[in-house]
Amino acid sequence: MEKQASQGSFVTHGRQDILTAATGRLEHPGRVCAAKFGVIIKQYFGPAPRISCTSSSMVPEDLEQLTQKIRVQLEESITEKVTRQIMLSFSQIQS
Repeated sequence: MEKQASQGSFVTHGRQDILTAATGRLEHPGRVCAAKFGVIIKQYFGPAPRISCTSSSMVPEDLEQLTQKIRVQLEESITEKVTRQIMLSFSQIQS
């Protein structure tokens, strides 16, 4: 993980930092480790940045894979429906 972080392939996002990723556990919400008693996250790190509705928490590669998967499923669904309609029309014409 340290090597990934130094190469830039591991990107922190919000509370998902390298320690959290390595241990697999989130820290207790509302508390800051290694700070004096009673210090909350907002006091230590400042206010949370505003996140727009258009921003995504997905890695671009994962988003591209998901988009491709949805595209393939949509194409298969459309092909199936068009084939059914053509077969129905063909059978009506033969009748």
